[in-house]
Formats: sequence, C-alpha cells, structure tokens
Amino acid sequence: MKTCLFYLTCIVLMVVSALGHECERTCVKGDTRTCMYEFHMQEYHSMGRACFDCPRNMSDCSRPECIAADGVSRPLLAVNRQLPGPGIQVCEGDRVVVDVYNGQLSDSATIHWHGQYMVNQQYNDGVPYITQCPILGAFRYDFVAAQAGTAFWHSHTGLHRSEGVFGAFVVRQAEDPQEVLYDIDSFSGVLVLQDWDHINSYDKFVGRYHSTLDDFARGILVNGKGVNTDAQVAYDMPREIIEVTPGHRHRLRLINAGRLNCPIIVSIDHHQMTVISADGKDIVPTTVDSLVLYSGERFDVTIHANKGVGNYWMRLNGLVDCEQHSCYQGAIIRYSTASEEDPEEPLFYNPNYPPGIVLNPLNSVDGEGQLIMTDLEALESHIVLPAVDKKFYIVFDFNQINNTLFFNPELYPFNAVAEMWQANTPQVNDISFALPSAPPLSQPEALKESICRYGEDPPCVSDYCTCTYTMEVALGETVEMIIIDEGNIGDENHPFHLHGYSFSVVAMGKLGRNTTLADVIALDEAGGIVRKLESPVLKDTVTVPDGGFTIIRFTADNPGYWLMHCHLIFHSELGMSALLHVGEQSDLPPVPEGFPTCGNYLPSL
Repeated sequence: MKTCLFYLTCIVLMVVSALGHECERTCVKGDTRTCMYEFHMQEYHSMGRACFDCPRNMSDCSRPECIAADGVSRPLLAVNRQLPGPGIQVCEGDRVVVDVYNGQLSDSATIHWHGQYMVNQQYNDGVPYITQCPILGAFRYDFVAAQAGTAFWHSHTGLHRSEGVFGAFVVRQAEDPQEVLYDIDSFSGVLVLQDWDHINSYDKFVGRYHSTLDDFARGILVNGKGVNTDAQVAYDMPREIIEVTPGHRHRLRLINAGRLNCPIIVSIDHHQMTVISADGKDIVPTTVDSLVLYSGERFDVTIHANKGVGNYWMRLNGLVDCEQHSCYQGAIIRYSTASEEDPEEPLFYNPNYPPGIVLNPLNSVDGEGQLIMTDLEALESHIVLPAVDKKFYIVFDFNQINNTLFFNPELYPFNAVAEMWQANTPQVNDISFALPSAPPLSQPEALKESICRYGEDPPCVSDYCTCTYTMEVALGETVEMIIIDEGNIGDENHPFHLHGYSFSVVAMGKLGRNTTLADVIALDEAGGIVRKLESPVLKDTVTVPDGGFTIIRFTADNPGYWLMHCHLIFHSELGMSALLHVGEQSDLPPVPEGFPTCGNYLPSL
C-alpha cells in the first residue's frame, strides 16, 4: 500500500509541476507566502519507458517523467522523476516548506540548501550526522528564504548529488538593486549545469577506489539536456533553448551542480555577458567574454539581444576531469522571431578560453585578460577590518597513504601494490574527516567520541589519521582562513564551500605547480600577500588554485556546527572536509519538538 501511494503521489506532483508553482511570481514588498513542496526520491532510469520513442520521435523526449539526458540509458536517483529535480523559485522572506519522502529501497537521504545560511534555522541545513539524522522515511524542512539570489538544493548524503538529486533554488527580491541592468528575468532563465557519466556514480566510486577505473566525466548537461558528445556518431537529442526578445536585456542564472572536478567554461557566440552576481551576492557589473564555473558556484549574467535575429551557441567546455573525453555541450540562444534550427557555426570541444576577458580562470591568477575573484567588487560598499581574532591554515591535498578504507597495511599496503592500484587520499591538514554518530547540533554529547580539534594531534592508524576535525570559534569573533592547495599530486584545484556563511574573498595567489604551507606562511610574513579589504566580493564557494592559496574572512555571527569542504563529491565523501563550531549550545535555538535522534547501538555484554 505504501508503495502504491508513493507512486500515485508522484503522478499528481508531475501534473502540478507542469502547471508551475503559485510562489513563482513577481515579488511585491510585503507579500510573503508559505510555499509548500513535496520531494519524492526514488531509484529511476534515464531513457526509460516514460520516454516512449525518444529520440526517433523528438517530442517524446519532453514527455512528463521522461529523463532523456544525453540519450544514454543508465540508472540514477531522481526527485519527482525529474533531472534536475524540481526548481524552487520564491521571493525573499517566503516561508519554504519541503516535505522529503525517501522512497529509496535501501538508503537514507538529506537535502542541503546551498546558499541559504540558515540563521536561527540551523536544524534545516541538511547535513547528515551534523545538523540532522539521515532521512529514512519522511522529513520536513521548514525555513524562511532569507538570502536573496541564485542558489541550489542538493542531497548531502553519499553520492546522491552525482546521481541527480539536485535542483535550482532562486530567491528574488521585490526591490532588486541590479534591476536597471536587465529587462527580463524569466523563470526559465535558470540554467543548471552538470558533468555527466554513462555509468552510475556508485560503480564509478567503487571502481575508482577499489579497482582501476578512472574518475573522468563523459559529458555535460544543461538543465538535464544535451547531445552525447562522447559517442562516435552523436544522434540528435533535445538541447536547452533560451529564448530571448530582440533588443532586450535578459538575466540568466548559471549554476554548476557538478560532482567531479569539471570546471566549465561558458561563452555565447557574438555576445558578451555582464556578470552582476556571484553566489547570490550582488557585484559591481563586470563585462566578460567567458567565465568559468566550479562545482557549487553560481553567477548571474545579463546578455543584450542586440545582434542579428538568429540562433547562437552558448558553448560549455569542461576542464580537468572533463578533458580526457573532451566533454562539451551546447545550449541555444534563440531570438524569439528566429527559425527553430541549430546555429550554423560548428560546435566542438575547445578547452581554450575564447578571445577577450575571462572571469575565474582555472589555476591562474595574473594572466592577461583574466579576472579573478579579488578583481571583483561587492556592489554594496563595505570595509573588512584588518585585525582578526582567529586564523586557521587549511591545507587541501592528496596523500599517498594507507587509507584503511582502501588498503590493509598488513596485507596490501599502498607502497606494495602496482601504481595502477595506488588510490590517493584527499585530506584536510593530513586528516580525513569522519562523521560523528549523531548530529552535535541536537545531540552534542555524540561529538565527544570522535572529535579532534585544530592544533591537536589526531588519532592515527599507521599513516592514516581520521576524526571529526573541528575548528572552534567564539560567537562574534572575526575569522581568517588561509586555504592552501599544495598541489603535490595532480594538476587540480579544489572548490571550497562553507555552510552557514558568506565570506569575503580577500586574497588569491599561485606560487607554482606546487607549494607548501611553510612557503605560504613565509610569503605572508614577508608582506608578499596583499589582502583586498575594501569591498571584496562575498561568496560561499570559491576555488583554491593548485599550488596556491585563497584567503577568506568573515565574522562568526551564526552559531552552530557548519561543514566546510571541497565541493567535489568524491573528495568530500572521502574526508576532505572539516567542521566549524561557532558559539555555545546556549546560543542555538531550541531543538524542534519531536526532532529525530540517532546514534550507535552497542550495548555492553
């Protein structure tokens, strides 16, 4: 009976979602609403029976509950049988209520609201064993959409995000300080980008870390659509089409929900983009020819439809883990009076930036025609005070160690197996983060079993150290984090995400192909790192250049337990994370009545 009700509800939800949600509206000051949603999570499949004769009959690819993706049939996880999952678009101050029903056969779930800082709403942050127990049945998230701008929601459990459990979360304002820069901000102007594979992420993860499989992507999707560019002969599939009105300026909201290290270069043929927001925070408008989005980042741009009426490519080219299979994709910017056809210009893989100005380039901080985050300015003028109360050095890197998740030091240690079996371990300060047995936000005693604090020696087995690595900060203290990617193994970068806060990006630099903590400290002490303290851009996700550093600052005014981690899902799930603990238990709102509890059950014999 339960299963029948689950599927019947899904059918009703699909009909409702096709009609749009009542909270998708023009925002009016004083008009705040309660916006209700139901998320039904289940195992699903692309190119399944709901797709009928797709792609031979292209209209079948757009049928309700058909996840066509790039035409490759593969299992996935879906919310309401959609990829991406249902978008939430509300107004600032709306109350958002999302009932999550976990219909998976044998897994738990949580939903994180990436870009919402949950001030006085900490129990809704959606991190398993940190802010809540994982969802086995149903759970209600209930919070006010307090941060305006472009964000997204995604599962924070296991590999769910890489399997399809994510969607847009846009909070508009009644009075937008940037509205003079655009004429149209359409609900359909939200573009969720993702890297994509043709096998499920669980096979990918186990094959990468317990066998010899690679961790490279096979394609890129835009709002779940695209052509399979990894095929020898690519057949037509629906592409995302962005319709623009000739002569008008359109606001587009770009979200990188990707899972692997696949920075995506975005450009539009014959059009420049004016960037007006980064991670939901307004910036001084900056016109560029291309920009790079890392996993977890969002940029709002405006484009002026002032070229000849026609169809133009929005080009998306993937880097790092997307280079091996030349992952690219094209969406179509279509002028409303143009014919319905593909652009005439060829579409192909190109890992080079187009001519002109590029924003947020990969592993580069001073190239000609390149702008990095410290070149941007916040729209609202503000000064970051020069003194800080707490300073943390956070070193991201891979280590070649006997991670007991993959190796047995007595039977097959890291150095005793062939190179093709030597899986590297992503860590923070040479420590792999371990989740506690219960969320310290509501069950603080549980943390005592596994915690180790910044500056303390962690517990280790052989050369593998793991614990609930925690940085303690008093409420109201000013914090500086110097985040370093030593770059000793591989030529990668790490997008850093902090829950519960936006932060000022005050410095960014690259010392070489690799660096060390000591090198960065020495450079800083010699005055070689200049901090931008006047109107720096505010973000919640930022890249850390390989062989370099990024420095952020914020005031710890939001009490709680906040996860900070690399946003690449394999890295974070393997322990490239830490916990920021702000304030005391008495600073928190009371635990909601009936809030679920969990923990280990190991009674004494």
